[in-house]
Amino acid sequence: MFPLFLLIIASLFVFSCASVPVSGSDYKVERTASKKNKISVPNPKLVATDTVVSDTVEESTKLTAIKPIQSEENTQKNYTYFSHINIEIMRDVENGSPSSLRKAASKLRKSEIEYDEAEKVLLAISSNIMQMVWTTERVEWETFPLSAETSYMGAINSAKKGIYDESTGNVDFLTIVLPSLVVLKTDDVSDFFEQSEKALLDGLELHGGSVLANYLLGELYRKNNQYEKALPRFQKAAQNAPECLQTGYAYANILYLLNKLSAARDQINLIQEKYPSDIGLLNLSAHVAYDTKNLAYAEECVARVLQQDPNNLKALMFRIKILVDKKDYIHAVSLLDVYSRQDSTSKTYLLMRAKIQNEWSKNTTAAILTIENALKSYPSDRDVLLFAAKLSGSVNSPIAGRTAEQFASVVLENEPDNEEALRYAIEGLIQKKDWEKAYVLSKSLVTKKTRDDGDFENIFNHVKICLGLSKGDEAWNYISPIYRNNSQNEDVIQSYITVMIETGRISQVMTLINQLLPNASSRLKSFLYYKRSFLQASEDNSLADLRSSLISNPRNSDSLFRLYQIYYNKKDYRKAQYYLKQVVALNPNDSSIKALNEELTRKINY
Repeated sequence: MFPLFLLIIASLFVFSCASVPVSGSDYKVERTASKKNKISVPNPKLVATDTVVSDTVEESTKLTAIKPIQSEENTQKNYTYFSHINIEIMRDVENGSPSSLRKAASKLRKSEIEYDEAEKVLLAISSNIMQMVWTTERVEWETFPLSAETSYMGAINSAKKGIYDESTGNVDFLTIVLPSLVVLKTDDVSDFFEQSEKALLDGLELHGGSVLANYLLGELYRKNNQYEKALPRFQKAAQNAPECLQTGYAYANILYLLNKLSAARDQINLIQEKYPSDIGLLNLSAHVAYDTKNLAYAEECVARVLQQDPNNLKALMFRIKILVDKKDYIHAVSLLDVYSRQDSTSKTYLLMRAKIQNEWSKNTTAAILTIENALKSYPSDRDVLLFAAKLSGSVNSPIAGRTAEQFASVVLENEPDNEEALRYAIEGLIQKKDWEKAYVLSKSLVTKKTRDDGDFENIFNHVKICLGLSKGDEAWNYISPIYRNNSQNEDVIQSYITVMIETGRISQVMTLINQLLPNASSRLKSFLYYKRSFLQASEDNSLADLRSSLISNPRNSDSLFRLYQIYYNKKDYRKAQYYLKQVVALNPNDSSIKALNEELTRKINY
């Protein structure tokens, strides 16, 4: 009798130990072993928390196990917070895209009294992700008050306050990733960059296709100016959520920031089919179009932004900039006056005002006053310094006591490879005729690989320097191949003809000038007559060419100055001063021209 009783008790014990009262999809794995320690598990979906399994377990079983904060009486219990929720729902929440969050909420939908606390927490998590990350999307499911604090909601609430929560325990995908929602709440991620990067990479080890984790990591890298690292993260997020505006925009924007303009344009076109009126996309499209020299489309896009948001000062200033580049100064000035009613002290306003005064009004005195005001308010700003350098070089005069070279050198101290600063430093040295120093800087600049965007200004400057140093062959070797490929470009023609004259190719250049004159624009025609005046055999023919030059362009300072020189050499000082005063009027801040006029006045009055 006794042995039989023992046998019954033993059988009951074995039966109870072998039973696992869970469904096949309820348990998830908290950690995995290395590939070197593989353990065979017949059915990994039935493995409880803390079981070590091999890497051969499918990815979906590696996630979402968590030990919630437990009381003393149940600290020995082994269970997961979301263990009774279907793993497909959990995977949708962890994916975190708008569509997957909706899918998860739809699968969870039931009457209010049927939701347990964990399900309410999961709905709250989904709602907060949608509101914080996918700001253009709507939450289409109901959420309910929660009766207890959890690590999940603690991480979300901390992120809303700009705090990276390190107390979640990092025991499942959501507790690992949710603290990084703070990335979206601040532009400066330096305080938590390392922790957030590690956590998001750990999260992606668990769920590599997560749109949420990839997007947050992309934003973390972008805000830390690591654009190359951000690119694949945004690309993955966009690929896994093609319907999502934010992921598509983020991918297009990072392509733009990396100067991958063609790819950025293609990505924008893809998203705009679904979101044709989105202001962010229109603005980005305008900038891509502007950088690819499509000014008409850039203006169209920014005009559509302003139709929806007339008080958008940033967009208004961008449109002014586009109009100035199109040389539509009348409309640009009108819009600039509108802008000034709301902001007349910003850096962008002062720079654009000075640019219009200098380029359109030809009022260099006013432009100098404007840029001096900008220098007072923004003394270390790169854009202000660069414009001051450009303006100082163009008038061959210091501004606020500094030369073009000095302004450019301040920028070059922090950015030694800044091409614009190098150019202005070189132009300042050219004005001073410091050819040797200019040659060293210019040689390094023209040998750099530059974009083929039709900007030959660096070459023109280098050619000028070479001619100043009597390096005619080098000048010819730089300009002749450019002329072969750009023989309709008026600036290229001018530089090419100048080199031909300086290198003694007189018969060829006379032939070329005579060929170009009949169909040349007024600007080019004025230049051609001016250059031909140096090649004429008689003074009368030279004077005739110079007068023809001024008929084509009365503001041609070179022709006016040449006439001054001819009459000065003939000691006809009054006629010489007649032409020199016009040069002074066109270049009122050029100290060297002023000095010549003062010297000539003394001669006349002597």
